[in-house]
Amino acid sequence: MKITIGTKKNNDEELMQAIVNAKDGDVIELLPGTYFSRNNPFICTIRRDISFIGKTSDKEDVKLYCSFTVGAKNTLIFKNLSIIYPANDENTMSAYDGARVYGQNIIIDRQTSDYWDTIYGQNAYFSFKDSKILTGKKIKAIGLSLEKSQLFADNTEFQLLFQKDSTVYLKDSTILHKFELRQGSKTFFKNLTIDSTTTDYKNDLAVKTKSQISGNDLIFVKNKPQVRILESQFDVDDFQPETNHINFKFDKKSKISIDGKNLKK
Repeated sequence: MKITIGTKKNNDEELMQAIVNAKDGDVIELLPGTYFSRNNPFICTIRRDISFIGKTSDKEDVKLYCSFTVGAKNTLIFKNLSIIYPANDENTMSAYDGARVYGQNIIIDRQTSDYWDTIYGQNAYFSFKDSKILTGKKIKAIGLSLEKSQLFADNTEFQLLFQKDSTVYLKDSTILHKFELRQGSKTFFKNLTIDSTTTDYKNDLAVKTKSQISGNDLIFVKNKPQVRILESQFDVDDFQPETNHINFKFDKKSKISIDGKNLKK
């Protein structure tokens, strides 16, 4: 069933009821406007397959002050909107147990004082296109934290991406602040930019504990970026800046291939 929200004075109540009473396959269309508020955000658990579609091409025209939790193999689809959580002690979005989250032309942000992840996924699947995953003004919070999960991203910006025992596919995307892989994680990419110019992290890119990163066109914005590889595999072609301007640190257990040439400790 398709439900359009935004034509009445009680839009917040109408949207809340649409979410609570949703059935599998429901599409909730949102007209431009702000739903819920910074002082009174809506926290919800999704137990159905639902789509939220902003009736606009500008993702900032529709703002949801919400926190979403989705699990039990449910699917959540977002398009043409922004989701912002303004309070502490909740992720803006969390997904578990086979949940699937799809986002196109969206912003997911967490504008709080604490350091919870904006998005946390465990045994979940995420797909983002033309989107932004943000951490408000914080530079040491994690935008997307993955554990035993999968991510596909195209033309998407992440403020700090962290993965543990997870697989990530990135195309034409940007990671701000830091990118870290741990515990058997894998990342495959085409045209990836890492911009840590506003942070003082020890490493711009860290690949640890039997993880792997492979791809083409890796761009570091920061002058003399720091890359650390520990007990892992690094196979990348085409760098900016040139490799002699990148500070590589790796151990004897790691396999390093740069532009088709193997590096040895």
